[in-house]
Amino acid sequence: MSSPFGNPPNKISAKLEPYRLSVPEEELRRSTELLRLSEIGPETWWNTQNDPQFGVSREWLIKAKETWLHHFDWREHENLLNEFPNFKIIVEDPEAGLIDIHFAALFSAKEDAIPVVFLHGFPASFMEFIPMMQLLVKNYSPETLPYHIIVPSLPDYGLSGGSTRNTEMSVVAAARIMNQLMVDLGFGKGYIAQGGDLGSMIARIMSVNHAECKAFHVNLLVLNPGETPPSAQLSPEESSILQRSEAWQKTGLGYAFVHGTRPSTVGLAISTSPLALLAWIGEKLLEWVDQQKPLPLDTILAMVSFYWFTHTFSRCLYHAELVKNRLQGLTHPISRKKPLGYSLFPQDLAILPKAWAEELYPNLVFFKAHQAGGHFASLERPKEFLEDIEDFVRSVRGLF
Repeated sequence: MSSPFGNPPNKISAKLEPYRLSVPEEELRRSTELLRLSEIGPETWWNTQNDPQFGVSREWLIKAKETWLHHFDWREHENLLNEFPNFKIIVEDPEAGLIDIHFAALFSAKEDAIPVVFLHGFPASFMEFIPMMQLLVKNYSPETLPYHIIVPSLPDYGLSGGSTRNTEMSVVAAARIMNQLMVDLGFGKGYIAQGGDLGSMIARIMSVNHAECKAFHVNLLVLNPGETPPSAQLSPEESSILQRSEAWQKTGLGYAFVHGTRPSTVGLAISTSPLALLAWIGEKLLEWVDQQKPLPLDTILAMVSFYWFTHTFSRCLYHAELVKNRLQGLTHPISRKKPLGYSLFPQDLAILPKAWAEELYPNLVFFKAHQAGGHFASLERPKEFLEDIEDFVRSVRGLF
């Protein structure tokens, strides 16, 4: 059944191809057999400690493998993704060539609907925003929805393709491609970009490099390399969060340096087995969330399955560019003129306290500090996340 939210505005001239995800049965059987044959390494002191600083435990991996083999139903998640309008479009980029881009959408029938593009990060996908989209479908009809919701798979992630030329994907290129996507969809007069993790970096680049991006909202904001912390005094709670973040960075950033310095090796190695992918990505989905409300194992398996079936992992390692810049003390710019919204979820990997954000960004028009939630805010706390987005959009509506 087609969704009532699947009708794009008449002003869209680009050719959209409706898309429906369907992993072939042969691929499902092959994945199951590879998983069944994959061995779990022997006990070591590290993998029996159940200490996240060492990564996933052997006990967790055994349980997760058994659940994946005998109790997990991929088709259930696939059907959920297909409940929403999904499309493919060819986006032309001057450096990367013709890029096959996938996106899910909720199109509004309102003439004054504001376009908002939601940009995921690693190791997430467009699936991260499905709970938010479910709330929007529940709360609105196409006739009352105040927004056009665009949720792409980033270039080289998930159901999107990559460069058709021999060029490395970068966050600057991804930002350019995402901007062109919004222009091609008929939103060249203005849109809002939202992102977390890698998506926050892309959103901030869009705010600087592309006039069509009128405002941006992020749920990850940190000091740039070499940036001096403002002198504003912090609350005890903010100080505690910063200390936790600094402690995590001493033990939790190893994956990024591996991705960034040896993307070929790690991409090839992790892509050999669904069990290897489960261990590598599962570690982040376990550790980066609010531990008071961890992600269900079924959700973790769905996210890892999506990476496996779409062959995402070895393609999506933009970290080479990011790590090189970090080592050199470089950072990507962020607009200090266009309206900025920031939602702080306390169990995220890194935060920027309110007083610091207000001093560094005079364009901060929306700020909300939450009491719970971690790195995957739209997945962990979809109701609060959506409320923030709606509040931010209302605050910048005058730009449209």
